[in-house]
Amino acid sequence: MNTKKKIIYSVYLLFFLSLISCDRMQYLINDNKIIENEMWMVDNQLPFYFSVSDTQKIYEIGFDIRYTNNYPKQNMYVFLHTIFPNGMRTHDTISVNLFSPMGEPFGKGKRVKELQQSFSFVKFYMEGDYSMTIEQAMRMDTLPGVVSFGLYITEPTNLNE
Repeated sequence: MNTKKKIIYSVYLLFFLSLISCDRMQYLINDNKIIENEMWMVDNQLPFYFSVSDTQKIYEIGFDIRYTNNYPKQNMYVFLHTIFPNGMRTHDTISVNLFSPMGEPFGKGKRVKELQQSFSFVKFYMEGDYSMTIEQAMRMDTLPGVVSFGLYITEPTNLNE
């Protein structure tokens, strides 16, 4: 291959790599916690930390859940504990369906299914550092079949459509 072709090939390669590496989503947080041995223990609370600087934006909050067919229920309940920059605390209970009533898993994948589930749109009214802690709320000391659990907070892309 001559030098000119190598340069053109390199430019196309760099352009392609820049396209696939672009993420149009603006995340406050996009973090996943691995669940050891795919067994979520009731005392294994998952902490997430992020900072808010723009109190005018509306954000979408959701979970990234990776699970297997070993998960024993149709849905999953979690407790979401939030600590605001001023120390105020809130607690929410959230349910996410992982399987249809017919037993078909939601999400993509073969052995491990990945489900991204939005559950709320919020406006953060305080600038500063926040923490959110998630704990499984399934009344089981050990919840099998959970590979990882993640939290994302992003600027929604389709609010004005």
